[in-house]
Amino acid sequence: MLAAARDLTGGAVPTHDDLRTVELPPGAVPSGALRPGADLTARLLSGPVRAGEPLTDARFLGPPAVPSGSLAYPFRVDDADISALLRVGDHINLYAATSTAAAGLLARSVPVIALPAPRSATAGALIVVAATPEIATRLAQASTNSRITVALTPDTS
Repeated sequence: MLAAARDLTGGAVPTHDDLRTVELPPGAVPSGALRPGADLTARLLSGPVRAGEPLTDARFLGPPAVPSGSLAYPFRVDDADISALLRVGDHINLYAATSTAAAGLLARSVPVIALPAPRSATAGALIVVAATPEIATRLAQASTNSRITVALTPDTS
């Protein structure tokens, strides 16, 4: 089966160099195991993967990770601990706040599609959501002069 050849970040599309083949005893092969030759070119890792970790279909976002009519939009939050509270598949409300104005709702119930592993050289955390072009535009504008924050919501509508 396929395994990670090195540590991989969430949200990445594994390349041939990121993978290696491992042999496991038949009783140890998990269900959904990915075999050599599996097409992973359009599949995003749902979270970080450690070197040597066997890969199964559960480690990837299922198609369509980005629904028709939406974009995969990455944005950064200042507090990296916020992303530790989130999981791929969660729905979040997005807010923009400045020091001179009340916080405003940017988007409601936006699905999280990837949570790339933080890099030590960058501040905050990156969150990738499936957003309509209109929401992506609002996020882009708000990111230039506001702090973006999130609220976890059970609302999936």
